[in-house]
Amino acid sequence: MNTFPGVSLLELLRFYADKYLHLTKNLADLEQMLQAREEPGRFPRPVPDAAKLCLEIARDKCNEIGLQVSVKHANELLLDYAAGLLKAHDVEALNETIRREISCQFFVGIAAERKTAFCESRKGWEVIVTAFPAATDDVEEMNKCFGLCRYPAAVFHSLMVVEHGLVALGAQIDVTDPKRGWDATCKKLDEIMRGGHNQNTTKLPFAFLEQVNVCIQSMKFAWRNKVSHAAGKLTVLESKIAPDVAQDIISATHNFMNRLQEGGIKESDWIEQL
Repeated sequence: MNTFPGVSLLELLRFYADKYLHLTKNLADLEQMLQAREEPGRFPRPVPDAAKLCLEIARDKCNEIGLQVSVKHANELLLDYAAGLLKAHDVEALNETIRREISCQFFVGIAAERKTAFCESRKGWEVIVTAFPAATDDVEEMNKCFGLCRYPAAVFHSLMVVEHGLVALGAQIDVTDPKRGWDATCKKLDEIMRGGHNQNTTKLPFAFLEQVNVCIQSMKFAWRNKVSHAAGKLTVLESKIAPDVAQDIISATHNFMNRLQEGGIKESDWIEQL
């Protein structure tokens, strides 16, 4: 549950350490500036204009990362600035508020090489989601889960992506089973392969169907002992899946879906038959 109004979960997850470092450095510089102004024996000088900008930047950055108590504190110091009452110890207190508030939050770190998977979860899949719009959510969740190292979840969503393709393919190879999806399409495709080129009664080239079948067999090999797709029910059997295995499955999913769309298979093929 997101406890910060106006701040999305994605924005919280995308907290960057450099924002916090920049924020605290600015306030530390302001504190030093005010301390120099307040040194005993120095002629009193007005609070510099730069103090206002520094506090506004601090407030905005606190708002970006969901530190609402710190935002309120910064606004209070801006009122002190307007009244000419801003002191170095006030800025020090704001820095302490930020440190305390940020210590109450839990931030998820994403490895640099996984950042694209999480933040740009459709990247590399644009053509596929255009051909299979209904698969978009599963494509995004698959990549986000991989970015967060939730490998069984990533595999589950990859299964769902493939099923969108298999349903559309089934519409083109005369699948009659009312339970559209994995089992129905794979059984029909196996039947076509056993019949050979001369027995292919579909409108799709036999060579294309052979290539698609190779992709499916490759995925089955990658998923062996890890996934069940019996009776049309998709289930991840293993609670722990190694990252390289998950990556192989995602790559196989991409290759399969891309091959389908290159062969002219698209989501609307089966929707038109409903």
